Amino acid sequence: MNELNEIPTEACAMTIDCQPSPDYRARKRVRSRFAVRYHLRDEVGSAEQTVETTDISSNGLAFIAPTWLPIGSRLEILLDLPTLLQSIKTHARVTRLQEIEEGKRYLVGVTFESISESSEQAIENYVQGIGVNHILRKALERNASDVHLVVNRPPMCRIGGNLTPMDMPPLQPTGLERMIMSMMTDRQREQFDRDLELDFAYVLPEGIRFRVNVHMEMGNIAAALRVISNKIRNITELGLPSVTEQLASLQKGMIIVTGPAGSGKSTTLAAIVDLINKQRSCMIISVEDPIEYVHSVQRSVVKQREVGLDTHSFTNALKHVFRQDPNVILIGEMRDLDSISMSITAAETGHLVLTTLHTPSTAECINRIIDVYPSSQQHQVRNQLAECLQAVIGQILLPRKDGNGMAVATEVLICTPAIRNLIRHGQSEQIPSFIQSGAQLGMHLLDNSLLNLVASGVVEFDIAKAYSRNPSKFML
Repeated sequence: MNELNEIPTEACAMTIDCQPSPDYRARKRVRSRFAVRYHLRDEVGSAEQTVETTDISSNGLAFIAPTWLPIGSRLEILLDLPTLLQSIKTHARVTRLQEIEEGKRYLVGVTFESISESSEQAIENYVQGIGVNHILRKALERNASDVHLVVNRPPMCRIGGNLTPMDMPPLQPTGLERMIMSMMTDRQREQFDRDLELDFAYVLPEGIRFRVNVHMEMGNIAAALRVISNKIRNITELGLPSVTEQLASLQKGMIIVTGPAGSGKSTTLAAIVDLINKQRSCMIISVEDPIEYVHSVQRSVVKQREVGLDTHSFTNALKHVFRQDPNVILIGEMRDLDSISMSITAAETGHLVLTTLHTPSTAECINRIIDVYPSSQQHQVRNQLAECLQAVIGQILLPRKDGNGMAVATEVLICTPAIRNLIRHGQSEQIPSFIQSGAQLGMHLLDNSLLNLVASGVVEFDIAKAYSRNPSKFML
């Protein structure tokens, strides 16, 4: 097989290529790792060897062998494909041999001589259809927002807020590990082996990005992938309040977007950065883990730094960011005391800081920041936060009544002198009342946003009520 003669030494890299090809039966290959057992048919009593494949197609395969196999040798092979429950038995002839480690390892290419139609089809299905890129493309066809890969279950998609299984067989442990590992670089694999947790971005060949979290569950590898739109939607398209545009014009201070996981916080920040990028000439520096939305240079210069790739940590990046001449600093998430402290410092020193925090409400966001500090420092932090905080935007996503995606419900806190005074004196429980009375400044509570979504026919009454903080407002 000519294709096997073109396999480079580095073919053992664990990557999956699911790009369509006009002549796919001859050219379609998948590079992966799974067991190949073989023995020489022409030698009686030859020892069976178990090796790992590096490349397979419906016509042949390549693998790394510890012994010299002369060109023309005939082999009997058992293939253990990760997605099949039984081995495939076939006969093959060695068509290529390359020494890759003197006297120790050889790259062997073989062409299948006799293989049943069902086995050939099974290999073709594996090559064509089973791979993380294939799964992700099928999920995109269904307008999924998330994809979950878990052992012994078919791939799961989140569509309109609900998890639904894809029409695929359950993922087997070996195959799932191969697929997930194929998305990582060598350095990322090392980091995952060390930490058993990893966040990174994955990009399909056609340019569609995913935010990936890989983790372990009950001893098996698993992954959650979030689709990241290539198009950065503007504030109006997202359904965010108009006051968000005014906040984007601020020159200094801190703006926090808060809400539960999966509520679109990163999308909101991307819209704000995009607006600044279009309207102002400034230096925007982001520190993200991973980078989600990619910003092109418009009126501003945008430098996007990814934790683990461009910097070791949020804290390390923020320590040095002040010497990079920033006007706007985007911090993907305030995760701990160090990142919160550095964010407040950046806001105090005349920069506009955009960041996120996982809290259920705007008032709770303030409490969460203060509670991270030791009690001896909390009074000082209240004063610092009261001075530098400009606004908090809280948000959640709800399924739309028409079934076409999700709608955002928001809560907006603007730091007026009265609210700064509440923060300073630790009276955050009074903040909702001040938000309620600050409508002329663009403030509103989450319940008001929910009621507006119901009144406009965007969200079902019962769904909005379930998310309300004060269900009595939803009494019929």
